[in-house]
Amino acid sequence: MEPSTEAQIKYLTNLKGATTFDASDHFPFMIKPKGNANALLWAKENSDELNKLLLQHGALLLRGFEIGGAETFNKMFSTISGDAMAYNNRTSPREQVYSNVYTSTSHPNDQNIYMHTENSYSSIFNRIIAFYCLKPANVGGETPIADERKLLAGLKKSTIEKFREKGIQYVRNSMPGIGLDWKTIYQTNDRQKVNDILTSNGHHFTWVSDEHLRVKWSLPAFHQHPLTSEDMWFNHMYFGHKSLYDPAVLEFFSEEDLPFVTYYGDGSDIEPDVIKEFHDFYESESIVFKWEQDDFLLLDNLMFSHGRKPFQGERTILTAMGQPYQMDRNI
Repeated sequence: MEPSTEAQIKYLTNLKGATTFDASDHFPFMIKPKGNANALLWAKENSDELNKLLLQHGALLLRGFEIGGAETFNKMFSTISGDAMAYNNRTSPREQVYSNVYTSTSHPNDQNIYMHTENSYSSIFNRIIAFYCLKPANVGGETPIADERKLLAGLKKSTIEKFREKGIQYVRNSMPGIGLDWKTIYQTNDRQKVNDILTSNGHHFTWVSDEHLRVKWSLPAFHQHPLTSEDMWFNHMYFGHKSLYDPAVLEFFSEEDLPFVTYYGDGSDIEPDVIKEFHDFYESESIVFKWEQDDFLLLDNLMFSHGRKPFQGERTILTAMGQPYQMDRNI
């Protein structure tokens, strides 16, 4: 529900040329232009203030700016957050649209994409992720977001302690016709180069066949925020849990061959009641808003997770990622 009362509207004198709406429990902190602001000039004038607001709120929605496409989106992103990163070590199919701007995940439109933080399974992660609405869906297609700080504050003490002790294990299978092949994931046709990448990251791997690669690795469930030093829940555990798979997929694959699946760091199963904690949080606390054309959503990737609702009709959401950091491998 979008804020609408006069009490919710506040003009920030230190944010030039914009009217802002305070965030509610059902909306990210939204900023609208005051008059016909030039999007790029406005971003340049306000980049410092926008980064302060992002660090405070974790999510900003810029609405009503005439952005007009991938090129200006890329320039705005670079102005606010620095140059966009290339999308390496991929988990989802995307098309490169302009420079390091990509389409959001190409996933069947009748299915959910579950809540996750981008690249939180990877040795290099991005602190910032942005989404740009080039074309909203006719029905559905929202990008729910959720404050991971609230998630961490609400988890049971026993859950936190177990994940802190054990970390999270990721198992990934790359095989023909199922998800991304290894050449797409690692952006190379050279198997030796893949071996070198995996070895340098401390990953265990097996070439089941020339085209079937199985990789296992473990990482901490928590990561210190690089700017605030807060202890953050930052991982891909929920997104990859086998309970979220379509039952037909679980019947077709043996568990060891699932495309992407998560466990405790020692390889043991994560209990159903633990997964329910996460499911219940995301059901009750996710912020869901309807996309409008030219919307620009900026997220602190450690503070906020995101997902995608099913949709009907055409939908084009672009994404850019920035501010790379090295993942702490020590559990």
